[in-house]
Amino acid sequence: MAETAPRRKVLCVRPRPNPNTAPMLANVVDEWVHTLALHCDVSVIEQDFDFAEVYEQLKPDFLIFDSVHWGRPHRLNIANAQAHPHVPRALYLNCDPHDPMRPLILQMLDNYGIDTVFCTGNEQIQHMPELLRIASFILPKFIDPTVFQDYKLDKIIPVTVFSGHLFPSFYPWRAQVTEEIQRLFPTLVYTHPGYDKNHQAPFEVRDEKYSQLISQSYFSIADTTRMDYVVRKHLEIPASGAILVAPESEPLKEYGFVDLENCVLGSGRELYIKINAVSRSPDLYSYICKQGHDLVHSRYTRQLWTHMLDWFECRIRLQPGEIVQQQGKFGSFENVRANPGTPWIADAVIFDSPMSAVLRSARDTILSGEDLGSTKAALNDLTNWIGHVAEPWLLLGVIALLEGDLNQAALWLSRRGNAQGQSDAELGRLDPVEIAWLLMLAELLEDEGLRDLMLERALDAPHLSIRRMQWLWRDDADEQDAETTRVDGFEPGDCLSIHWLGQETLATWITLAERVLASNGRADRIRYGAVLDGRSKIMFGTS
Repeated sequence: MAETAPRRKVLCVRPRPNPNTAPMLANVVDEWVHTLALHCDVSVIEQDFDFAEVYEQLKPDFLIFDSVHWGRPHRLNIANAQAHPHVPRALYLNCDPHDPMRPLILQMLDNYGIDTVFCTGNEQIQHMPELLRIASFILPKFIDPTVFQDYKLDKIIPVTVFSGHLFPSFYPWRAQVTEEIQRLFPTLVYTHPGYDKNHQAPFEVRDEKYSQLISQSYFSIADTTRMDYVVRKHLEIPASGAILVAPESEPLKEYGFVDLENCVLGSGRELYIKINAVSRSPDLYSYICKQGHDLVHSRYTRQLWTHMLDWFECRIRLQPGEIVQQQGKFGSFENVRANPGTPWIADAVIFDSPMSAVLRSARDTILSGEDLGSTKAALNDLTNWIGHVAEPWLLLGVIALLEGDLNQAALWLSRRGNAQGQSDAELGRLDPVEIAWLLMLAELLEDEGLRDLMLERALDAPHLSIRRMQWLWRDDADEQDAETTRVDGFEPGDCLSIHWLGQETLATWITLAERVLASNGRADRIRYGAVLDGRSKIMFGTS
């Protein structure tokens, strides 16, 4: 008789929960732990602890660290976090791609010995280019099939729109469809119940009741946001026995959604023509509905979500010279020979989202020295998509430095930290690239207090950008070369940044620094800057 493989033991390390979190949000942020428990013996810890002691008690095979976000905003203090380095550690990046608390998450990596990141979609890698510096994999979202199923109820609602009036600037397709579709088909628009248990909307539906309401609908609407990524609702709707209606979206196609095969995709008049045609053909309706249901239940359920365990089984069998590689997005894992340039995910194309395309273009324009007028307008537009997206603020701050507007630069560069730190200073912890450019601001303003504060913050957030900025302003910079000052490239132990500046070559960075100095009356600081034989050489004066 074949032996049954032993169940692996995993320790899930989770930030302390927010007591004001509504049950709906708590369920969402907790579901991955319950899912992992189907496949492993799970222990959860969410208070400060000593890892050396906990390891002796539990003997976990591997650790999964949860993300910091509004539902769980406070990181744990972990004594002896680097003990037992043989135990694999990974982060589950279980947060929005635009979450303002991401710097707190990324600073956990080196502090806790984490060397692997599991993303919940393309969106995290799209919006944080530095994630490519670490082993980062893309896992699919999933549903609980015991909750999200076709309840075989009478269909009495032609169209449902859940959260129809929430954040129209971030869900513009949904906002437009909500306004238009109710003039064409009877439509139920359900308000979002809220994330704060102290300010919840009445008549909340969630879990089975939510799925049953979908089951009673013919069609249900779900947007992919201005950033174009898949959300749980895209799986919950077809899993519950209604037809998903969504915009045309490459991420949806990666999940296997095909227009008029297992969903209805589109916008404007053509979308409503499709809905009308499908609703008039019972056979076509039943076919599309069943295909969508079967797609989700055959690929994206809790029972099939074994990715973390599969990764671990590969990890413990690694041979020298090998890496664990994911076989495509959402794919299985294999150990492969680590040749130069071997990707963490085989055959994966990380395409730009609408937001990352603007950020990439803005970064390139800033570095090239082209006209910044249209770039400023595009970045300001991004700030209106959702109120707390931080990446445009940093780029706008650097543009203000290039324009010699130090007061405006101060507002932009400190905006994320100030906004997040209002209720708790820990939540306002700065990103390392923010620290670097605030160091530049401090020197230009000759503000010793700000400079000392940034140097203190830099101790906990080492990064190439900070080393370069410190090198720039050293009194003995003209006696130092790039190798001894460690400004040529990233080093082990460097934090990851959420921002789009910070990965440029030394030559490109020098050119940008020179332009900022010149724009603020400090051209005297530059001794010379040039690129010789493909290597950057620079000296800065001390006056």
